[in-house]
Amino acid sequence: MRRHDLCGFILGLFLVFTTIQSSMAQVSQDPVRISEIRVDGNRRVAAGTVQSYLPVRVGDLTSPGSLSNALARLYDTNLFQDIKLDMDGSVLIVRVVENPIINRVNIEGNDAISDERLLEIIDVQPRRVYNQKVAIDATRQLIDVYRAGGRFAAVIEPKIIQLDENRVDLVFEVNEGPLIKINSIAFSGNKSFSDQALRQAIASREARWWAFLASNDKYDEGRLDYDVRLLRQFYLARGFADVTVDHARGGLLPDRSGFAITFLVNEGIRYQVSTVSVASEISGVDTDELQQIIEFGDDKWYDVRALEQGLLDISNRLGSFGYAFVNVTPEIKTNPETATLDIAITIDKARRNFVERIEFVDNARTMDRVIRREFEIVEGDAYNQLKIDRSVRNVRNLGYFRDVKIATLQGSSPEQTITRVTVEEQSTGDFSIGLGYSSLDKSSVSLGVNERNFLGTGRRASASISTSGTETNFNLGLTEPYLLGRDLTGSFDVFNTKTKSDETTINQTGFSFGVGFSAARDVFHRLNYELSQSKTTAASTTATSITGEAGETRLRSSLKYVLSKDTRDNRFDPNEGYYLEMNETLAGFGGDVKFLRTKLSAAYYKPLLFKSVILGVSGKIGYVTGLGDKVTQSQRFNLGGRDVRGFGSGGIGPRDTGSSDAVGGNKMYAGTFEVVSNLGLDKDTGVRWTVFTDFGSLWGTDYPSGVTKPNAANMRLSAGVGIFWSTAIGPLSFSWAKPLSKMAHDTPKTFQFNIGTRL
Repeated sequence: MRRHDLCGFILGLFLVFTTIQSSMAQVSQDPVRISEIRVDGNRRVAAGTVQSYLPVRVGDLTSPGSLSNALARLYDTNLFQDIKLDMDGSVLIVRVVENPIINRVNIEGNDAISDERLLEIIDVQPRRVYNQKVAIDATRQLIDVYRAGGRFAAVIEPKIIQLDENRVDLVFEVNEGPLIKINSIAFSGNKSFSDQALRQAIASREARWWAFLASNDKYDEGRLDYDVRLLRQFYLARGFADVTVDHARGGLLPDRSGFAITFLVNEGIRYQVSTVSVASEISGVDTDELQQIIEFGDDKWYDVRALEQGLLDISNRLGSFGYAFVNVTPEIKTNPETATLDIAITIDKARRNFVERIEFVDNARTMDRVIRREFEIVEGDAYNQLKIDRSVRNVRNLGYFRDVKIATLQGSSPEQTITRVTVEEQSTGDFSIGLGYSSLDKSSVSLGVNERNFLGTGRRASASISTSGTETNFNLGLTEPYLLGRDLTGSFDVFNTKTKSDETTINQTGFSFGVGFSAARDVFHRLNYELSQSKTTAASTTATSITGEAGETRLRSSLKYVLSKDTRDNRFDPNEGYYLEMNETLAGFGGDVKFLRTKLSAAYYKPLLFKSVILGVSGKIGYVTGLGDKVTQSQRFNLGGRDVRGFGSGGIGPRDTGSSDAVGGNKMYAGTFEVVSNLGLDKDTGVRWTVFTDFGSLWGTDYPSGVTKPNAANMRLSAGVGIFWSTAIGPLSFSWAKPLSKMAHDTPKTFQFNIGTRL
């Protein structure tokens, strides 16, 4: 205990003792049997209530000890400002002065933090009994809030306004003071890494005038503790197994303009991994195979992240064999003389487990069966961690939940497990108005009603209309994920689409219905029939090419088959896994349009640096050929814009020699190499950067007359950078791409952006 705290404690005891002695000054020291207890001075607190707090009753003998205890009990209630005990013969008289009642609580002088938030923090309500402790505690809480927000010079002064009828107004006068940020961050003891490298490893940042949206440049002692852990993790991931970061010192500058932070580092020796051994008390386990799971790279530098990931992978591998509860313990032995270390991993004895129960928590809206049918494991099955992991991924991919957590608990016996799935539901239905502007599509407006989880059944119903500078769409749709109670997805859609490319317009109206099913793990089949009518109109008077359908109305009856395999961890925002798709469309089942269109797509995502960096590779190829008829413009592919950044929408491929309109092509390919990460950025801002290169080509037409380079298959190549920003008003994306290889008739577009909002 600090010296001034000890002095205050002793002074407080003295004051309490003095108060009690003074309050009992009139009490006789001779024992008296109490014949009556009388309460005087009370107005709000009933006499019976006061007497209920007393440890003495009528008929008891008084003593200095009993009456002292009685006085202390009454003060402990915090109901009274003053209390005196008197004896009038055998009558005990309790004289009280009640504490006032709080009439109103006000906060004045605050700008940075609202009244509502501050009042919620102190939780001092009207009608509550006021005493000095209430004001002191509330003041301390308010100061803590301001310090957490970087205002260390904040002063809070409580004031009491006396009112009639023993009431008071409690007013907190606030002087917020300036916002004090981190002026400098330094390190002491670091030899292997520069100060700048270590600054990038921690969460706190030095204040800079351009970082006006940042929140991590405020002095926060809790964040500094987190920074210490991040620094240790940084060194442990680079071979420094003995590193210590004792503490961080933060000092307020003399002019109180900011804080100077210093981290004290003792790096120790950098170690390479000499040996990794695995010993198992579970019979039949291939320890040699498990040993190969842990990889430290070619240089063998010790990396705590690799060790932790390896231990998790070993646990998951054992989980796939039915062992739900396994202790996998590493023991690290360092050899400073050789700068090497040995890792010995022990797998404790365990029993095989079976799933006793799968339970779902917090799905207030979504039916249990909707989640359960996504599980690849049922009650009574042998425990299998891999199947559970895939099941969780399936549940996430539904898009109904903001978060999905899994916990494995012991069941009614050591051999039984309970799989508990806790979900955080999110909105799945909305009436939306979308407003946006794109450098490709210009202004856009959308209106829609969409419910992805109708009445918690997993069914999807939607109606939408959208329009932009290049496209107008109307769609009514209904999807049943488990048609006829089986693992079949059924859908029905009615649509109208109007697409404009330069001065050519294609209007298409029709309906489609289909069914899909999964035949193997992560493999999905879909068969879809479409009947539609389309009309192509060329508004340009300078066009010279023949599209084969200008001014004509054509009836299309087609069957589409899609085969896909998807192992991505999240189809909406993938970090790892791959996606493969084959799309075959055959038109000619009646109608006057006959063609075969083939499109192959693939994507692969791999996390690097422990998922802080995502490598993405994607590509697609397409080919369409006529079946007795020539392929017309509405049946061809278009390329550019979002497919190959650095080019405008439809900016790649053959063009009309007169109007320069894009006419599309029968053959196409495109691909992307991309790196996405938030390294170097504050995660709380929701900003990620990307570096990419795109490539592709589009060529071939059955109507080459009046077309520029109709069969030129030259590859186009571009490279660029981009930013993705998830904001409160919607997603924003910016990309800058430079064509590195193009043809003279292509339409480049260096800068592209999208911005949208939902009202």
